[in-house]
Amino acid sequence: MFDLAKRNNQLDVQLGELVKVDLLFRGNAQLSRALQSPTVPTAVKKLILKRVLEGSVGSTTLNFFYVLVDKGREIYLGAITEAFKELLREERGQIRIVIQSAADLGATTRQQVETRLREYTGKQVELHYEVHPELLGGLVIRLGDRIIDGSVRQQLAQIHERLARAGAAAVGG
Repeated sequence: MFDLAKRNNQLDVQLGELVKVDLLFRGNAQLSRALQSPTVPTAVKKLILKRVLEGSVGSTTLNFFYVLVDKGREIYLGAITEAFKELLREERGQIRIVIQSAADLGATTRQQVETRLREYTGKQVELHYEVHPELLGGLVIRLGDRIIDGSVRQQLAQIHERLARAGAAAVGG
């Protein structure tokens, strides 16, 4: 789907349709249950999709969902939407980064973090901030599948581990 949308210069349109359908499913529990239920026949699921989506999404999107139903993969809509977003970011030289901190970061600190991460990655950065008081201080930065843990919690865990090893070595263990 991504390659087809790229060839047709429709990446943003395709993403919009995926997000629209994802929001529709998330907002309608009955619809989601019907499409994810193994007891509902494939033909019925396709009829539901046709009635709900026809006219509000393009034929490519509708046919894609028919294939998902045929393969029994309807439950992966959210993951598919996120994967499409990630492919689009890569295509555009962007990267999504999640910044976790113990307290809300001020505007100046956010700007400094953004500048440093843009320099570090060499890409446009899409930053998402989360507050996790259990970190105690510092930052945890998630760049795709990489994690940079500079939290006080992590530093304390490392100190604890070193002390435990030193204690075991002193006892002769």
